[in-house]
Amino acid sequence: LSACSEQRRTRSTPRAHPPTSAMAYPAAAAAELVPPAPVPGKRLDAESTEAGSGSDEEIATVAKRLVDVPRRQGLENMRLITERDTYNRYQAKTPELNFVLKSEIAFKEFVGMKYALAVNSGGIAITLGLEAIKRVLFPEEECKDIRVYSNAFTFNAVPSACVEAGFRDSLRLVEATEFLTIDLDHLEECICEDLKGGQYLPGKMILVLSYMRGRVPDMGRVQELCAKYDVKLLEDSAHGYGCSFGGKPCGSFGLVSTISSQANKLVNTGEGGMVFTNNDDMQAFFIFSAGSYEELWRKHGEMSPPEEVCLKYKYTVSNKSVRLSNIQAALMYPQLAVMRDRIDQHNAMYEHLVGRVGSLLEQRLGAAGPRRLEFIPQAHKDVGPVYDSLQVRIRREDGSVADGELAGVDKFVEMLQGRKYSIAKFSHPANARNYASWQYLKPGDILPEKLPRTAQYLLNVCDLRLLCHDTEVEMDAMAADFVECFEKCFACGSGA
Repeated sequence: LSACSEQRRTRSTPRAHPPTSAMAYPAAAAAELVPPAPVPGKRLDAESTEAGSGSDEEIATVAKRLVDVPRRQGLENMRLITERDTYNRYQAKTPELNFVLKSEIAFKEFVGMKYALAVNSGGIAITLGLEAIKRVLFPEEECKDIRVYSNAFTFNAVPSACVEAGFRDSLRLVEATEFLTIDLDHLEECICEDLKGGQYLPGKMILVLSYMRGRVPDMGRVQELCAKYDVKLLEDSAHGYGCSFGGKPCGSFGLVSTISSQANKLVNTGEGGMVFTNNDDMQAFFIFSAGSYEELWRKHGEMSPPEEVCLKYKYTVSNKSVRLSNIQAALMYPQLAVMRDRIDQHNAMYEHLVGRVGSLLEQRLGAAGPRRLEFIPQAHKDVGPVYDSLQVRIRREDGSVADGELAGVDKFVEMLQGRKYSIAKFSHPANARNYASWQYLKPGDILPEKLPRTAQYLLNVCDLRLLCHDTEVEMDAMAADFVECFEKCFACGSGA
């Protein structure tokens, strides 16, 4: 029931960031957690059947606190709503059993927005966000006349959401940097080129900014560009909630922001997501578009805009029936109380892993070792990260970025997969994060020559999910595996 118990690890070079305590988590959710009876210490990694060697007591304590406790409370919540037949948010007769509304209130406080609306996926949240921006701000414009920019490096659900919202023809992908963030120089070049061409007018532009794998760009510059060119900002925070920039939470910079609670996320309900805004009209659009009808919008409580706003959309918005169920929210709500603790554990174990890998590489391969296996750092010192995954770039022997794929990369990935790590390379043609696989877009938009820098920066980069209940024992074992596999594939010039 926890994303944290689904897959395995990831990493990057340590950078200064604000203390994680700077962003509060919902106290209401924390207060309702009831610790279960002690359980035997055992790894909860869904891909592993063994507890592994090392401190079983330490592993059990962390797993119990971050996974078992909220899971057991989630199961108790499910029992309560089953007994009262309140699987749907609108069936809840008492506030304490409306876990959808409770989760929305807690999550919007965490993100720092006025409103939240829970839906059945992060992808549909983006689609609704784009549709709301068009409906509220550009009601008379056709989608083809509104330029949408988004990352060339992201998960395929993001461009898919743009297509579903009607923006296939006006979507323009923006290059990635070596830090795997959106290239803001290229974004400005694209904006200027589009304005100069005359097809798109000032103010008729949207940026769907994806924090893919928790990679956060210079948000100060993002805001400057959006203000300078009147670009509307939608934040895809599926991988970015819990992250911050300059102490401000990711997901609170834009007109609209979205999150995902799909498996492998910080909070896991199997499928699910939310859309956030401070705009009354957009929230009313979200409520009715997601599936409210008749007078049910009133049951959204403090998440419902004023009546006169809701009535503008009640009969004029099509019903997509994409609400999050109360069953999923029953599992979500207890996890919100340990979200900050999960982030702290992720970040602490990531830093431990980075240090351990660096030490082992230097011991076994000399000073050149750490230079070749780079844990890709955040792009800016003001980023407050959430390292629930790791991205490593394998460099040439001299430490430079290779122009092509190094010969030993496939073997390195295969060896680690053989040791039960779910590691993958971004450049694989079937990887859903590789823009070349997005063949539902216009064919000319996904050619390597169209996005040459993104193509290069994805080469030799490997990706691995981390577990929120990992401990130093497991990080030490992972570091040893990484270094041993790297040494066999790349030492003494092999695989270079």
